[in-house]
Amino acid sequence: MACSPWFSPTEYCCMLTDTKTRLAAGVRWLPHQWSSLGRQRLLLLIGSGVLFAAPLLLFQPAAYWAGDPELFRLLRGMGVLKIAIAVLALAVLWWRLGRPVRPRLQAVFLGGVWLLSLGAGLIWQLTLILPASGLFHCATLALLVAAWRDVEPRLAHRQTTVRDPLPARASARSAVSGPVAGSR
Repeated sequence: MACSPWFSPTEYCCMLTDTKTRLAAGVRWLPHQWSSLGRQRLLLLIGSGVLFAAPLLLFQPAAYWAGDPELFRLLRGMGVLKIAIAVLALAVLWWRLGRPVRPRLQAVFLGGVWLLSLGAGLIWQLTLILPASGLFHCATLALLVAAWRDVEPRLAHRQTTVRDPLPARASARSAVSGPVAGSR
């Protein structure tokens, strides 16, 4: 079946629901799947990138740190660690957004990673160190609490892997042995 360019997007999506047709057309994701998964991940990347780059573009590094080179190196090292933590949180959230997330938790996850990126950018730029570190640590705490409260993946995993072995044993025992001798 040849696809003509005059089909409406809805008709074209309906035609691509068949797996063979989708594979022949080279379409891996349907548009409604892209809108939920891709939009969340794109929002995560763009927000993190903009909030990390904003302090780098808006502020100049504080000149008074140049007077103490050891402290300057220490603070830049802290900045590198904060950037690594923010990138790790971004990677974990990228993975987590591949599964359904409640809207409130999704907002906390996105806001937390965005604030981690902003705090890391401020610390790297050596401006507003105290508020930036407070912001960074509060965002880390918010992400940890949100991850602790995210129970859907654990419940889904438990439902697929844990089965109640007791009823199976009881029914197998009664079918094999029959009634117990001496009981009436």
